[in-house]
Amino acid sequence: MGSYTVIADAGKSLINLLRKELIPELLKKEEDIALCTPDDSGNAILGLYLYDVEEVPESRNRDRIQLDREHYKNPPTSLYLYYMLFVKTEIEVASRAVDEQRILGKAIQIFNDYAKLYSDELDGTLKENDEELDVQGIVIPFEEKQKIYTLFDKKGLYANFYKVGPVFIESNRIRRVKRVTSAKFDVTKK
Repeated sequence: MGSYTVIADAGKSLINLLRKELIPELLKKEEDIALCTPDDSGNAILGLYLYDVEEVPESRNRDRIQLDREHYKNPPTSLYLYYMLFVKTEIEVASRAVDEQRILGKAIQIFNDYAKLYSDELDGTLKENDEELDVQGIVIPFEEKQKIYTLFDKKGLYANFYKVGPVFIESNRIRRVKRVTSAKFDVTKK
């Protein structure tokens, strides 16, 4: 189980994977790939934007975890992370579309090749706790994409969407429950 940093650790892991596979073949420097929004990407060419975090519904009704005879901990919170992978360059219009499509195609290939990331490919608490991460491309209806795109003032944005996880945020709340040590029963007839 990870700490509260697992969301950031997942994003950092995905960015590091893209950097490892894309530099120097298609992009020149690490700053060309970043966690960012399409309208605030700085000098990044390939961006990964976390647009939604969703609790895994099946995990809501899990039992508390027994630590010892008297102490229990709440179960971890299980989350799916939803990312938009996008390309935005500032190069000359004549070759922009081809370059952006080439970069996006390679990034899609990378996420397809690494559909499951193992602990040695992860960062932070995900690596420390020997976690695994699933990276799954998702199909979003055009209307839903339009809603996401309208958040940004960008035309001609090339993007693909991914569901990553689950990731687990461990609970820090520990409860002490006293055990019954004696019981008294009165069994008289009325």
